[in-house]
Amino acid sequence: MNLTHYINSTLKNGSHYGKGCFASPMKELNEQTVLVENSRENKNDSYRQKTKYDDRVDRYYSTYDLSILLQNSDSYLEGKLDTNEDADCYSFFYSQKNFYEKKGLGTEVTIRLENIPQGCNYDLIVYDMQGNQVGIAKDNGDGSKELTLPDWNESDHYTIKVENHGGGNVDTETPYRIRITEERYQKQEKTDGGQEYTDEMERLHKEQYNSLPEDERYTGAKSVEELLEKKASGELLDMREEAYLKIFANLHDYERASAQSRIRNMLFPKMEEALGNAGIHVHGKEFIIEMDIYGKIIITGDLSDEEKQKAAGVLEEQFADELWDCHMQASDYTTAEFNRINAYKELSSFLRKSTGGQYSWKDISVDGNGKISGLPQKMCQLLNSQESNGRYEQLRDDILMLYDYGRVYGMDKFSDYKVRYEAA
Repeated sequence: MNLTHYINSTLKNGSHYGKGCFASPMKELNEQTVLVENSRENKNDSYRQKTKYDDRVDRYYSTYDLSILLQNSDSYLEGKLDTNEDADCYSFFYSQKNFYEKKGLGTEVTIRLENIPQGCNYDLIVYDMQGNQVGIAKDNGDGSKELTLPDWNESDHYTIKVENHGGGNVDTETPYRIRITEERYQKQEKTDGGQEYTDEMERLHKEQYNSLPEDERYTGAKSVEELLEKKASGELLDMREEAYLKIFANLHDYERASAQSRIRNMLFPKMEEALGNAGIHVHGKEFIIEMDIYGKIIITGDLSDEEKQKAAGVLEEQFADELWDCHMQASDYTTAEFNRINAYKELSSFLRKSTGGQYSWKDISVDGNGKISGLPQKMCQLLNSQESNGRYEQLRDDILMLYDYGRVYGMDKFSDYKVRYEAA
């Protein structure tokens, strides 16, 4: 089954809403924090996904990024890789950096991956806000890996990515841990920072490439762009090619290519098999899958009316979420656009399930103090409460973000949004 993937949207502009964390009345910044990745509710497979992590100790505290871990050396995050192909992405906003710069101080920020399950080999990779790779954690010899953020990098927003190394098996039950610590020092004057960034990036990547084991060192003639095109086309890359991209490819470009590869090599074969099991044989036939933001699927093309209706039911039931996730990761949206579209979809889905379709976005109102109304009373109480759980905090943040956007640009673009796959 071959396909052409189309993305239809006019969403643009606007700004990202939210302070990034919820301040707990119980939380002291210098206390230990144990953040927990909840993979059932937090889809953090993409660096652009806006997900919350809850504090195991203080149920009132949750955050979108890992900066709270800096406040106490005993603090850490626990996460798990759910499959051999899973990757976990975490946001780290180093807001103190600008303050230290003004004081003439530099910092060494160390990010450590520990408690790696026995028999597993996990990688921790860090990207700056431009998507450039600025660190791959090295083995400490004690079962942990760590890296120090380079002092020549001017970014204060980072993505921390944990993934399986080389396609081995993962332990879906045992959590890994991430710790972040800092040390301050007197900084010397810098000159020509822009040139230094480029030179140091090239030096770092060359050093990482030279340190690879020989059996992981790519010696082919293809460029990074050509390897990404190869991956996006559905061709499987070997271990050397993947290791090369891990060092040199931009995170945004790599994610898009990975999503397009996943569509061709995993998603569509699974869908074809499921449709075949339902008595719908699509091999060699041309048809179009169109899904709205609410998950409703319509099939057109070389199928009978009965087959179209039946196929739409199979795909809605088994593949709607995966079709959506692949579409979003393969898209070329900015992070703000990505978050708005996902927020509208998640909120719409939540309201349909929790209210039986009786309420939708059009019923929601927000006053000048940020108080939400228009939904069932108990739901509004939870959304407005300072003691709500992480799920309702995230819904509240999404509502405020969308409401802020909608006042300026309107919301019709969201309700008319379509995902389209063309298969042949």
